[in-house]
Amino acid sequence: MIRLRTLLPLVAFVAAACSLVPAELQRELLPSNTAYKTAEAAYQVLIERHVDKPTSQTLLTGALGGVVTEAKREGASDSTLPSAGLNLTGSTWSDFAKFSDRVDAIVATTPNADKTLLERAAVDGMAKSMNECHTYYLDPTRARNFNQPQPPVSGIGVTINKPSPDAPIEVVRVIPGTPAQRAGIRNGDKIVTVDGVDVTNLQTEEVANKVKGPEGSAVTVGILRGQETLSFTLNRARFSVPLETDTLIDGNIGRIEVPQLVGAVADEVSSAVKRLNANGAGGLVLDLRGDPGGDLSAAVDIASIFVRQGTLVYQTGRDGNRTPLDVNRRFYIDSPKPLVVLVDKHSASGAEIIAAGIRANGAGLVMGTQTAGCVGTGQPRDLPDGGLLLVTITKIQDAKTGADLNGPGKGIVPDQVVDQPTGAQGDPQLDAAVAYLRTKVARSSASPEMLSMRAA
Repeated sequence: MIRLRTLLPLVAFVAAACSLVPAELQRELLPSNTAYKTAEAAYQVLIERHVDKPTSQTLLTGALGGVVTEAKREGASDSTLPSAGLNLTGSTWSDFAKFSDRVDAIVATTPNADKTLLERAAVDGMAKSMNECHTYYLDPTRARNFNQPQPPVSGIGVTINKPSPDAPIEVVRVIPGTPAQRAGIRNGDKIVTVDGVDVTNLQTEEVANKVKGPEGSAVTVGILRGQETLSFTLNRARFSVPLETDTLIDGNIGRIEVPQLVGAVADEVSSAVKRLNANGAGGLVLDLRGDPGGDLSAAVDIASIFVRQGTLVYQTGRDGNRTPLDVNRRFYIDSPKPLVVLVDKHSASGAEIIAAGIRANGAGLVMGTQTAGCVGTGQPRDLPDGGLLLVTITKIQDAKTGADLNGPGKGIVPDQVVDQPTGAQGDPQLDAAVAYLRTKVARSSASPEMLSMRAA
């Protein structure tokens, strides 16, 4: 009883003390209790996990920009939207509370406001404020397909990308055996219209949805090839993007195309290398052009097929500590064949890690054009709305030079630069790779006597 009487006043004191904490201080000490749980969760993850240690000002300015853009799309105007600044102070949770209040005000002045879409626009705005390619938001629909092989679709048979925000949609890869290939559409062609409607200002996914449609139905695609404008009317067909495609060129040069790093792609590439070697390949082309990356472990495993041991790249985390990303020895294939890695401006992320790791360890020559400079480790985090937020948690450096690979103007500069003119007929980059390998194969197969005679 004495002990109980002693404790009760203490409990009362603690409760009273909690009630006396100023509201502003409570906001700073504890996560906000707002109606925007998805935005709140994304904000907290970015504050606590992003490698660049973003400030509340950066994130919430980006979030508000996203909300305003979405509100205008839903019918709001500058005259009805609140115009005063947020007056952010750098105080994590009090700043978020100010942002939440502002969104409430926007909802109140926008009759047709969809709070779910406004909140998702806020998360997207926060992610984009990081100004780097590995931090981004996927809504619930897109999140379900994250890092999964693309299911069969009904379309024309191309993969497309928007190289920069102001650039038109570009054909990255034409899938063999599809309507696009049969019609003569080429890598590098730019899609400017779909069924007569201008699509130059649309995003990649929006254009893809316009091109896709019921199997057998017709779609007309306007193409810009150099200075020439072309029109193709095609009947849509079902197709899948293969994990890899391998061919033997002229009987002794093997080519392995890797469109994306998903699923069991490393096992498929390993099988392709063994198959090509067994069929007489004297040299190999690993074609990573147009590969946007994907699963980091797949990138490590594919590079490890060609690198016996060593460090592929270095990773630097939020704390500044640098750690090596080493090979997975289980995947190594002892096959001392000359190797060329083909890359271009669409080769990104894991594809860049593969190229960098192979080159740093002297296992192959990199050829083509400079890569995207989109290299980092993105960690997926589930959000309350069922979406995913990818957060960059490490930066990547070249294992040989120490150079940072992520950012505009960075990436992998090939050992041999070979341009691919827009919409070029044929494949000058592949031709250059094959010619290089033929020379290497011829030299390695020459007898010592012949080499001595040539040296004389």
